[in-house]
Amino acid sequence: MKRTLMFALLLAVAGIASAQSPAPFDMNQERGPERLPSAPPVTTPGARPFPPAPPVSGDARTPAAGQPTPARPPSASSELAARRYLVPDRTLQLRGEGEQRSWSIYLTPDQAAAPAKLHVGYQNSIVVAPETSRLAVVINDMPIHNDPISSPEGYRDRVIDIPAGTLKAGSNLIRFRADQRHRTDCTIESTFELWTEIDPQRTFLAFDAPNAGRFSRLDDIRAVGVDNKGNTRFRLIVPALDQLGATDVLMRLSQGLALMSGMPNQSFTFEKTPSAPPQPGELAIFVGTHDELKPILPTLPDSTRNGGAANFLDYPGAAGVSTFVLSGPGWPAIEGLVNSLISSTNGAATQRRETLATQSWHGIDTPFLYSNAVADFTRLGIESQEFSGRLFRTRFTVGVPSDFYANAYGEARILLDAAYTSEVQPGSHIDVFVNGNIASTVPITSDRGGVFRHLPIKMTLRHFRPGVNTITIEAALLTPQDAVCAPGMPADPKARFALFGSSQFHMPNFARIAQVPNLAATAGTGFPYRTSPPPVSLFLGRIDEQTLAAAATFLGKMAEAAQYVIPVDVTTSAARVSGVNALFVGAISEFPANVLAQLKIDQDSRSNWTRSGSSPKTAGDQSLTLQDWQQRSGTNFFARQFSTIGDWAKENFDLSLAMLRFAPATEEFYKPPPTARLIVAQQSDPTELGTWTAVISPDTDLLAEGMRNFSTRTEWDKLKGRITVYEGADKEPSEVPVGQFRFSPTQPFSFENARLIAANWLSDNIMSYALLLGAGSVLLGLATGGLLSLLGRDK
Repeated sequence: MKRTLMFALLLAVAGIASAQSPAPFDMNQERGPERLPSAPPVTTPGARPFPPAPPVSGDARTPAAGQPTPARPPSASSELAARRYLVPDRTLQLRGEGEQRSWSIYLTPDQAAAPAKLHVGYQNSIVVAPETSRLAVVINDMPIHNDPISSPEGYRDRVIDIPAGTLKAGSNLIRFRADQRHRTDCTIESTFELWTEIDPQRTFLAFDAPNAGRFSRLDDIRAVGVDNKGNTRFRLIVPALDQLGATDVLMRLSQGLALMSGMPNQSFTFEKTPSAPPQPGELAIFVGTHDELKPILPTLPDSTRNGGAANFLDYPGAAGVSTFVLSGPGWPAIEGLVNSLISSTNGAATQRRETLATQSWHGIDTPFLYSNAVADFTRLGIESQEFSGRLFRTRFTVGVPSDFYANAYGEARILLDAAYTSEVQPGSHIDVFVNGNIASTVPITSDRGGVFRHLPIKMTLRHFRPGVNTITIEAALLTPQDAVCAPGMPADPKARFALFGSSQFHMPNFARIAQVPNLAATAGTGFPYRTSPPPVSLFLGRIDEQTLAAAATFLGKMAEAAQYVIPVDVTTSAARVSGVNALFVGAISEFPANVLAQLKIDQDSRSNWTRSGSSPKTAGDQSLTLQDWQQRSGTNFFARQFSTIGDWAKENFDLSLAMLRFAPATEEFYKPPPTARLIVAQQSDPTELGTWTAVISPDTDLLAEGMRNFSTRTEWDKLKGRITVYEGADKEPSEVPVGQFRFSPTQPFSFENARLIAANWLSDNIMSYALLLGAGSVLLGLATGGLLSLLGRDK
C-alpha cells in the first residue's frame, strides 16, 4: 500500500513538473531585445506578406520556396520606417556563371550615421555547386558579404553587420554578384540552369536608430526608396482636389518629386483625406491651404496662415513616419513653394544633355553618345576581368538622342580588347546583343590562343532606339576539358578568357532629325515635350483621383526621361489644343470624336471597348460576305502568290513585303483588343505643327491601375511605335508600328546631315531607291550618248 501511494505521488509530481516546464531553448528568444520587428503586409494588390525578420546574426531558412511565414505587425510605425528595402525591381535573378547587378540608393544623414544591418534573402537552383559558388555583396567598394551559395530547398536569410563608416549620406553604390558553377555538367547549355534569386521582400537595410525614418531636409525626399516589390509611390493628399485651378500646380509638383527621387518604378496616387500610414517606399505629401489642412493635420504650424511653408511633420497617428507638407494662406503661395522646390532639380530645356539618369537601377548614369562618339569600357562601367567558365556575359548602356534616325543603315562598332588561352577551341564565338536582339557574332578560329587588340565588331543600328540602350557581350567558350567533363572540372578555377577595360564603343555619324509619331523617343528622352514652347496642353477626361493619378504618373515618367519639368496647362476642352503639343488622359468614352480620329483609333471602340472585355454585336455591324471567308481561308489566288513571294524574299534576302514599297504604308484605324487595359497613342495634330500623345483606358479605374503597372521601368522601356498596347503584367506589351510620319527638324541644315537623312529614307523604302537608281542610270546613258554625238567623228 505504501509503495502504491508513493508511486502515485511520484506520478503527480512528474505531471506538475511537465506542465510547468519551460519552453525549449530558442536562440531567437534569447536575442529578443536585438531583433527587428517585421513589417505588415504591403497593401499593393497581389503582394504576398513579408516574413518575420531573421535573427541578428547567422541565417535561417523558410520551410520551402514560395511559402513565406506570416508577417507580424511592428510594435510602432517608427520601427517600420527604420527598414529600407533595397532591390529596385520586382525580381532580381543573377543568372549564369557570373553576373553582377549594381544600383544606387540615397540615405539621409541620420540613416548613414546609424548602426545598420544588411538582411539578404535568397534561393538558388539545385544544380548550383555550393563548394565553388559564392554570393558577394559590396557597398561603396567595401566587401560586406561573400559566402557560399547553398540554399536550393528554400529561401535563406542572412544578416550582416555593416562596418561603421561604410554608409554615407547621399548616394551609396550597392553591388550583388553571383559566381556559380554547375554540379555535374560542363556544357554551355548547362549555364542557363544556374541562377540565384534575391528576394526583394527579404533584402533590406535595418537601422538601429529612433530617427532613421524621419526626414528633415528637402533632399531627404531622395531617400524615399522602394517597397518590397521594387516600387516607389507618392501619395498626394489634397482636400481641394476637385478644383481645376489646383491641378496645374499638382502636375508640376508630381514632376518635381519624380525628378528628385529618380526611382525606376515610381507612381502617384491622390486622395482628399489621409488613409493608412505610408509603407516603406511610399511618401505622403499634404498639399493645401492652412484652412484646408488643419482639420486633417492637427500639427500644422499656425505660421502657414500668413505665409507659405514646406516642412516635414509626423503623419497623423504614426509617430516617427515623416510626411511632407506644402501649405500657405492660399494657392498662389503654394504655387510659389512648388516652383522653389523644383528649381533645384530642373534642367534647361535647350541644354545639351551628356547623361541619362540610371543610377537608381544601373549604378552609374548612362552617357549620351552623339554622332561619331567613342567611349571606353571603363567609362561605361566595365573593368578588366578574367573568366574561367564556359559562357562569359557582361553588359553596359549607352544613350541615343531623340532625333536618332538611322534604323535602316549604318553600323556601330565595338573595338574589343580581349584574350583567350590555347585551351579555347575553334567553334567558340563572341556574340553581341542590342536591347535583347542579336547584332553580331565573331567566331574564334585559332586553337593556339590569341589576343584581340581593338578587334572591330560591327553591329547594325537597327535595334537602337532613343534613350537608354543595353548592349550585352557574351563569349561562348569550348575546351577539350569540358568535352570530357571529368569530376571536378565544372569548378576549374583557371582563367581561359579576359576582357579589358581599354575596349571601346564607337557610335558613327548618323542622321539627326526627329520623327512624329515616335513613342520610343517620348519614353526615352521626353521628346517633343522637353523642347516644346511652354506650356503643354493637358486634356483630362475628368478631374478625379484616378485620372489625376494616371496623368501625374505619365508626366512623372516623362519628366524623369527628359530631366526637365514640363509646364502644363490643364484643360477639359479639346478645342484649345489645336496647333500645339498636347497630352490627353482619360477613359475612351471621354475622348472627343475628332481626337480619336486624329489618333487613328476606331470610333466604335468608345462603346465596344469595355472593362469586362466584351464587345457586343450592334445593329450597325456589317454581315459577313463570301469575300471575307475567302480571305480568311486563303483561297484567293493572288493572295497566295504574294504570300509565296514574300516568304521566298524573307528566307533568301531578309526582305519583307512591307519593305518592298515606294513610300511609307497608309495607316489604318486601330481597334483595341478586348483584353487591352491601357493604350498609349501618338500622332501629329491636324495642323502638323504639334504632337498629340494620349493615355487611354476603358474606364477611369483601369486607367489609374494600368498606368501604375505600366510605369515600371521594364514596361515603360517597351513604349514604341505609334500605339503601344498594355494587356497586363503577364503579357508583353504589343506595338502598332509607324506607317506614315512627318519629319521634325532639330539641327541646322547641313549637306552632310541631309545626305544621311536621304540615305536612311531610301534604305527604308528600297523600291523608291531602285526606281531612282534606274532613272539615274537612264539619264546617265542619255547624257553620255548626247555627249558622244557631239564629240565623236562622222564617217
